Amino acid sequence: MVFASLPFIFGILPLFLFSDFLIKNRIYLRNLCICLISLFFYVFDGGFHSLKILIAYGILNYVFGYLLEIAKEKGKVSKNISLVVFVSINLLSLAFYKYSYWLVSLFQDYGLLMNVHAKKQALPLGISFFTFHAISYLIDIARGELNGRNKVIPFLTYFFMFPHLIAGPIVRYKQVQNALYNRESTNSELFSYGLYRFVLGVNKKILIANSVAPIANMAFIYNVDAISNLDAWIGAIAYMIQIYFDFSGYSDMAIGLAAMAGFRFSENFNMPYQSKSIREFWRRWHMSLSSWLRDYVYIPLGGSRVSTFRIYTNLVIVFFLCGLWHGANMTFVVWGLYNGLFLVLERLFLGNILDRLPKVLSHSYAVLVVLIGWVFFRADSLSQAIEYLKVMFFISNTGNESICIGESLNYLALILGVIIVFLNLKGFCSSDSKEHAVPKTGFIVNTGLFLLSIISLYFCAQNPFIYFNF
Repeated sequence: MVFASLPFIFGILPLFLFSDFLIKNRIYLRNLCICLISLFFYVFDGGFHSLKILIAYGILNYVFGYLLEIAKEKGKVSKNISLVVFVSINLLSLAFYKYSYWLVSLFQDYGLLMNVHAKKQALPLGISFFTFHAISYLIDIARGELNGRNKVIPFLTYFFMFPHLIAGPIVRYKQVQNALYNRESTNSELFSYGLYRFVLGVNKKILIANSVAPIANMAFIYNVDAISNLDAWIGAIAYMIQIYFDFSGYSDMAIGLAAMAGFRFSENFNMPYQSKSIREFWRRWHMSLSSWLRDYVYIPLGGSRVSTFRIYTNLVIVFFLCGLWHGANMTFVVWGLYNGLFLVLERLFLGNILDRLPKVLSHSYAVLVVLIGWVFFRADSLSQAIEYLKVMFFISNTGNESICIGESLNYLALILGVIIVFLNLKGFCSSDSKEHAVPKTGFIVNTGLFLLSIISLYFCAQNPFIYFNF
């Protein structure tokens, strides 16, 4: 069950809001209710196998946090050893479920580990996200930013909370700690803002992301030899629009659902396709992941306080991990390293050149680099990505005629998506989460479009969120 579905909108959501309102003055019961609804929500898509793993993760990391707090009192050595052990257990669990089969297969392709037999594991839904939640919780305790002696229900409420459980944003415990113990029983401004963000997210997902998905899918599913240069460009642009509206739409819904329950999540997107460099793009795209990697990987490696060579090495390591985090496929690894390469180049010399260029040229550069990166991200293999790029840039298949890879409504959604992201139309852009302002025109427009989304959901097949795979 996903947020943008009729069972959720007319089933889980009313149940969640009604129960939260009914017990609004009892924080313990409110937290317990969110826990139970979250587990009920999770089992629909993840199944009981994933549910057992999620519950085990939650309970285990609560215990880890408690033990880490005790270890802190015994001294620095005890604290550091405990932290390494507890974080390693989380990472090894993630590696087992997500990467073990892929790594063994990769080694066997090169004639290694031929006697090792790995079974492909069923990937627990959202494991990459709740693993990062667990690691940030433990590291913050070790740093003294949190006390590990938390009550179990508030912690599990944070860990199981369905708005961020499956596809983020990555929320840190310290960001919601106060609300877990003492959130306002009635806040009409925050509730209205949450409702607006949820409606906005549904419209992004249903009307834009789902509508342009067939164009992108057809372009990448077809044999590369069968598509023309124009098809390749349209398909890549369609995927660029799809992944933004799909993921930012999910984030809008997550932020909105949390706000309706009294929680304030940080923004996850800030008009990334308005960027004029790749460095700026990563300040605007999947901001919760970018900040997580900065605070828990880049800065501990030395950040920008080390030698120039080490800075570049740190950037490559961070974006290698960023790519690997997205999935067990070399396409994701190359996509991460590709972004890391341009960040290094911008630090070396390219950033100074971009600063002197007209904004339209620097913006065009950033969009083109991101677009090429999405080809690697979307392709099933490196060979497909390379062949696809060859077609895009007229290196091969220059004689093919364009094929029909979408209907008129799909192209209308694509055009609207391009207009929205590049012209920054306010009706489809998120307002500032700190101010929790609801634009009147945007609310009216999106309410009308929400009815269209509901009709579309009734008649059309459901399209799952892209980031559910990660």
